[in-house]
Amino acid sequence: MEIGIHGFWTTKAGDVDPQKSLTTPVSDSRFFYQIRHDAKQRQKVITKIFVDEEEISLVHEWLSNDGKETNFFDIPLKYRKKGEHTLRFQIFAPVSEAADAGPGTKIFDSEIFKLTFTE
Repeated sequence: MEIGIHGFWTTKAGDVDPQKSLTTPVSDSRFFYQIRHDAKQRQKVITKIFVDEEEISLVHEWLSNDGKETNFFDIPLKYRKKGEHTLRFQIFAPVSEAADAGPGTKIFDSEIFKLTFTE
């Protein structure tokens, strides 16, 4: 399966504008991303999101057959410090079909994106 994340953005989920680098005030806590894929049937994936190589979010989501899923994550205040930070996504297959199954095999590791917070 081909799968990828081409960037992230802030403001509203519907204003899709994936960026590899983003500068935003520290007051912005919610960010959006879109998974692009070629899955032909509904399947679950688990996305880990890292800021400065520390895991900040674990998102369980379902891939539909339209080739794109838009989701969001919040960056906790302790990671929203003035300056430049790294942002990375990893996508995993679940260990089982159970609703609460954790991450199993890694199927995607994104490039490193840049997030700069201003005051």
